[in-house]
Amino acid sequence: MSHQTLSLEQTKPFRHKVTAAWLSLVLGALGAHGWYLGRRYWYVPLVFSGLAILGALVLQQGLDSLVPNLLILPVSAGILEAVILALRSPQNFDAIYNPQSDQHNQHGWPSVLTAVVSTVAFANISLFWLVHIIMAFYRYMGWLDLSVY
Repeated sequence: MSHQTLSLEQTKPFRHKVTAAWLSLVLGALGAHGWYLGRRYWYVPLVFSGLAILGALVLQQGLDSLVPNLLILPVSAGILEAVILALRSPQNFDAIYNPQSDQHNQHGWPSVLTAVVSTVAFANISLFWLVHIIMAFYRYMGWLDLSVY
């Protein structure tokens, strides 16, 4: 029985650091990078995002309600994890995700460019959501009504 477990451990696919970072950047809100890396609870972001989308569709309150704005959490977490995965040292990444592999990840321009693109994406999405939340608050307070002035 232990021999079968050992053989399963040896047949694990090699996981590329840059691929994991891009999956986290593009599909991080759905947990695609966690599935690729073989994490145990990879589906948690998928369930959270699915509930937020389902809640937004059922409640039909638009973007000014709380439910669709909850999507900022898994989206931001995915983008930040893309930066972390891209900048993690190849030795550390291989020790965690490729412990018994003969192949090794390299730290070069693809990792750096992935980190830069992820950082720019995080800045843009964060600013969009910040402006959106401020505008929703202003509408709620009535400060954008032209009849007030």
